[in-house]
Amino acid sequence: MLVILPKHKGTDREFASLKRRLSLLRKEASRKPLVHKTAAIRKRWPRVSLVGYNYDNLLKTFKLARVDNILYGIVKVNNIQLQMIALNDPEKNKDLLLQSEIIISKNKIKGYENQIVTDSIDLSRIVKDFGVIAVYTENSEDAVPMKRGETVKDLIKKLHLKVEKNSYAVIFGNSAKFQGQRVALSHKLGDMDRVFIKV
Repeated sequence: MLVILPKHKGTDREFASLKRRLSLLRKEASRKPLVHKTAAIRKRWPRVSLVGYNYDNLLKTFKLARVDNILYGIVKVNNIQLQMIALNDPEKNKDLLLQSEIIISKNKIKGYENQIVTDSIDLSRIVKDFGVIAVYTENSEDAVPMKRGETVKDLIKKLHLKVEKNSYAVIFGNSAKFQGQRVALSHKLGDMDRVFIKV
């Protein structure tokens, strides 16, 4: 732009603003980025961490992507989507392990209560042991993962819906006394329930 712009008395201000802009861009380019080299993995509930398993076998079994020597992906178990992370070194990735609800490892790791030590990975059994239930909404194919004992109000918060004074839900499933029962927002949900929310 500096080359194309004709130089005369009327374009002095334009030249000055272009030079100022160019110097700011050069300063910004010379600064070192403050970003850490480890990739940020967005937290999603429930998160399952696998520690000490062979990466090649995990890549064959599950559809995972490699991010900074960590395998990461979303795995479907009984129509529940789980966030799965596979790590080799638990010491370097303590922050990821602390955010995980379920830790599956070949060897015992000190300092973590929510872990299972096993050679084989049976996710459907592990998910049930940790109290994760599948709840379906009106037209959903995939289930919403919930903790056992959570209520309709918790489901509404997860779905980011507004709660009004006369809100209620209609439930088809195990937690209802009869199919199509109208329940309050304080009703505890059960596994495989289908919930129609009337907000």
